[in-house]
Amino acid sequence: MLRCGCVLVGLGLALLIAGCGGDDKMQSAGALTSPVSGETRSAGKHASLVPLVVSPVELAVPFRGSGGTYLVSYELRVFNATPLTLLPARVSVSTPGGEVIEKLDRAQVTDALALPGARSGVRRLRGGQQATLYLTLSFDDRSKIPDRLVHRIVVRSNRFPRGRAVSSPAVVKVRNAFDVPVLGPPLAVGRGYVAADSCCSSVRHRRASLAIDNREWLAQRFAVDWEQIDASRRFVKRGGDPKDPADYSIYGARAIAAADATIVHVIDGLDEQTPGALPEGISLREADGNSIVAKLHDGLYMLYAHLQAGSIKVKEGDTVKRGDLLGLVGNSGNTSAPHLHFHVMDGPSALTSEGVPYVIDRFATRGRLRSTAVLDRYENTTTPFDVLPFAGSADNRAEMPLDLSVVSFR
Repeated sequence: MLRCGCVLVGLGLALLIAGCGGDDKMQSAGALTSPVSGETRSAGKHASLVPLVVSPVELAVPFRGSGGTYLVSYELRVFNATPLTLLPARVSVSTPGGEVIEKLDRAQVTDALALPGARSGVRRLRGGQQATLYLTLSFDDRSKIPDRLVHRIVVRSNRFPRGRAVSSPAVVKVRNAFDVPVLGPPLAVGRGYVAADSCCSSVRHRRASLAIDNREWLAQRFAVDWEQIDASRRFVKRGGDPKDPADYSIYGARAIAAADATIVHVIDGLDEQTPGALPEGISLREADGNSIVAKLHDGLYMLYAHLQAGSIKVKEGDTVKRGDLLGLVGNSGNTSAPHLHFHVMDGPSALTSEGVPYVIDRFATRGRLRSTAVLDRYENTTTPFDVLPFAGSADNRAEMPLDLSVVSFR
């Protein structure tokens, strides 16, 4: 008599998961590498049913953040393969040798997990649902970053005999040998630039995936919305009109080439938006407003978005040198306040590309804003911001300005 049958119908699937393999030693049945013969698949001697299918999205690429630590920021797809509602309770990340690098408790997992098309956290996965787990690990020394990261996710359900089950190990490869692009600043010399919605805790860019051409893309994974406070710490100048783009400190700032590059795409002629709210009816083509895509020598691409109409100084096919003027910061496209959206991606399309980390060769961190909630509250006002002191070095070399940093470019 079979002790565990293979007819997976309804609740029977969950019972099989709990009864045949619901412990911390669950093993994967093997990767499906040969869709015809199956010769390279696991023989299944140690196979067991698991409640989750966990898979990496992109290779993880280490880079140095402006806090001085090395970061690895990446995602996992998490699919509930049962008909049950599961409560993700814990995530562990370890080296291949078993050394635990990071542990997330239930509250942290909720914050890091999001359903498709959503940015907020999720407490439970219903049967058949898929979510994305957004992870960022921090290391004091690059030499401590392993070549592979091993993940296990514990989920709970009162229908499991033990009340919980554990996913098979999910491995993410780390591109330790890849040197991220070292760029100059995307804006001309100036003070008070704010790295809004930058890596890695902000959700606006980090979770801005798009479903196009039968797959998901995350071009904005490491994007920054560059804004600016003036000497009185205001986004909108003292006595200015928050509805007038010209009264914002960043408006008209010089967007410059962050590296030698070739211009491959230009959009110009789109009107300025009225600040205060996102415009209605913006098409995908117009979302970046007046914008420029420039190809770097290593095959990566830079996007400059939301420029002023008529201010763009380059055309497709032009070559530019680092520091060359590209255009002026405006408020065109899908935007509620003047800013420069900047990111690096692995293809020429701002829609169907994957975002790639990069660092800026030199800048100075002057402090940071208190929170994204505070930024949102006072972004379209003349209210001055509190700028908190920065704990690390003020002289940043080959680092990425992290979320809410206030920096100077020289």
